[in-house]
Amino acid sequence: MYEPRRAAGSLVVDEAVAPAVDAAFGRPRRAVRTWRDVVTDHTGPALMSLAAAATVGSIVLASNAAAVPAEAPLQSLTNTVDRTQQVNRSEVRVALVGDVPSVTVKRTQVVELQPTRTMYAKADLTVRAKADAAADKVSSLQAGAKLTVTPVTRNGFRLVQVKGKDAWVLDKSLSATKPKLAATASDGPAATRPVPGGSVLGLQPEAMVVYRAVMSRWAVPSVGGWRAHSLSVHQYGRAIDFMVYSDSKMGYAVRDFLVAHAKEFGVDHIIYRQQIWTPYSPYWRHMADRGSPTANHMDHVHVAVKNR
Repeated sequence: MYEPRRAAGSLVVDEAVAPAVDAAFGRPRRAVRTWRDVVTDHTGPALMSLAAAATVGSIVLASNAAAVPAEAPLQSLTNTVDRTQQVNRSEVRVALVGDVPSVTVKRTQVVELQPTRTMYAKADLTVRAKADAAADKVSSLQAGAKLTVTPVTRNGFRLVQVKGKDAWVLDKSLSATKPKLAATASDGPAATRPVPGGSVLGLQPEAMVVYRAVMSRWAVPSVGGWRAHSLSVHQYGRAIDFMVYSDSKMGYAVRDFLVAHAKEFGVDHIIYRQQIWTPYSPYWRHMADRGSPTANHMDHVHVAVKNR
């Protein structure tokens, strides 16, 4: 029987006869494993798992894509225009904005009102409620009276402010400058009557000037002057009562004379027939009822002068 050689205690088997030897001992010879075999054994299962997961993911994505409806492709503006025609850009622009609703902007007109100003009465004025000669009379103004006027005119009348209310006066009777009032026939007769000298009725020198000017022109029946218990300036000797009684013609003549010379006399105020006149409001205003004709100055002209 054949026996294999031994060298240095190890069994050396010839590669040519190795299969026969393994067969002789009753076992097959194990094949030698390469590095590819080892890699395949370890990575094969992992690659299979990844491939399976990728397959499942693609199936899910495909099902979701099928559930979403596809968007219609955008149609460009050029597709609606026949390329064989020449298109004006302005026409295309009008076509684009044609459906936009127009907006109308209402412009508010701003009217600048002219400021009011001061004018003066050139003569006695009748103040009326409307711009009409037949309209109701509101009040009357003396020549030289100062008025607050507006630029509004109508039918020859001008809109003015009297006592804070709208009224109308003749426009031609107004002056931009204060008129210089001269003595007129209404001033009464010339000074021809003798007047006593010195002080009378307890009047102060400034009041005596007024007394002499009036008494030298009119024969006033009675005159009152200083009164100790008067509430007016009578107690200071600067007020005079020219008692004309029922002679209203003389009363109005004396009143108008005092108004015409109010500046040179230094007049503070004048009262006659329940109306008052002052230099700072140079027109006649109605006064409240004081209870009797004398208290309402129906029978006398009251004049007070300033202390100068």
